[in-house]
Amino acid sequence: MKLRYLLLLPELVLLFFFVFPIWKRICNPGNLAGILVCLFLLFVTIFPRKFAHIVQRCWEPLGGKIGLSAVGILLAAGLTFSAVMSVQMVRTICTKPTAPETVVVLGCKVRGTRPSRMLIRRLEAAQAYLEENPDVLCITTGGQGAGEDVPEGQAMRDWLIGHGIAAERIIAEYTSKDTQENLEHAAAILQEQGLGEQVVIITDGFHQYRASLLAKRAGLQSESVCAKTNPLYVPTYWVREWMALFQLLVLGHG
Repeated sequence: MKLRYLLLLPELVLLFFFVFPIWKRICNPGNLAGILVCLFLLFVTIFPRKFAHIVQRCWEPLGGKIGLSAVGILLAAGLTFSAVMSVQMVRTICTKPTAPETVVVLGCKVRGTRPSRMLIRRLEAAQAYLEENPDVLCITTGGQGAGEDVPEGQAMRDWLIGHGIAAERIIAEYTSKDTQENLEHAAAILQEQGLGEQVVIITDGFHQYRASLLAKRAGLQSESVCAKTNPLYVPTYWVREWMALFQLLVLGHG
């Protein structure tokens, strides 16, 4: 009984981390998957005998044995993949730039004409890096999506200019729809400007590993500067990133 209560507390805390972002209008496959897993764990913890009975009943027929075995294999494979991806994600987060290079700021939601809070954190990281490296240029990336009155690249450029970064240091890209296009279009700008292939990508930490893979696809060599992410959102976006990496690495879709 005591063990059950000890398990309930972290499960409820984890459930809170996945549910809370919904109140902030953040709803994506990451928190939906997290909520489902948490509810399953809570059911197993609260009703262990009922769960064991269900498993036993399912195991009795041959089809049940095959089905449960397949589920077990898929679960083990999923846990292994998630663990390996998490290690790679953390390694990329911990990698610091070795030399000043052109900055590429990846787009994020704009509300009307104003950057969202997550995008502002990316821009704050870009501002700090550009102030530390006054000879470095910056490419802001992102097209115009639903609910956005201006392209993300333009809103980002306007914000940086408004916070003291010289306009001639910022090149805005206005047409990309996702991270892959962000980096492909940035690569085209770099080539046009003769700026080389080495860049510093500024985005949230959970996003850096996938961004580095997509940068390599676009012919770029990248290093990372991470924006500060609200800790309450990290589990949701971390799980969503596992899904995006599975799509990229296993299914071959960016």
